[in-house]
Amino acid sequence: MGIKMSVDSAKKRLMYLSGEDFYLYCYSIFIILDALGSSSGKAFRDYRKLAFLVNIINDEKLVYILSNSKGESLNPYDKECLFASYSEGLSKRSEILKLVFTLEKKGFLVLSKGKRKEEIDVSLVKEKIPEGCFDPDVFSLDYQRVLIVKKSVPRLKGMILETMLERIYSDNGVKTWGI
Repeated sequence: MGIKMSVDSAKKRLMYLSGEDFYLYCYSIFIILDALGSSSGKAFRDYRKLAFLVNIINDEKLVYILSNSKGESLNPYDKECLFASYSEGLSKRSEILKLVFTLEKKGFLVLSKGKRKEEIDVSLVKEKIPEGCFDPDVFSLDYQRVLIVKKSVPRLKGMILETMLERIYSDNGVKTWGI
């Protein structure tokens, strides 16, 4: 119990630093890429998906909704939660792009041109990440959440943005618009 409390309080300090939540975004991106196997040249297709996934994996409620939705229309409360997640993802795209470019400059990520002109693919340079960033005692719940979302949305790493948005939002009754 004491370890869990100190881990939770350490993560909360990370999450509530001033200047938006760039520390949380950074760790979340690292964990998403690591959990999906996007390192050593195995790229995560289209960085824009990260804006939505960061939001989802940091919210137990959203992970629960996705893991329990079976392509049928959700109740109004769950739809509203997913819609809020979609809106938040849209609003965070430019911040995530800035962060991805900064992390590339620092050598933590490799960016490459995607299959489509609007895509930038991302790979984690795991050996450049400081020790402790992937500490299972601190981030085990985050890894579990990514794996639950991965199971709910198969082929997440390689699918195009539009397909991911369709599977997560549209298939669950949430109206989306073009990106």
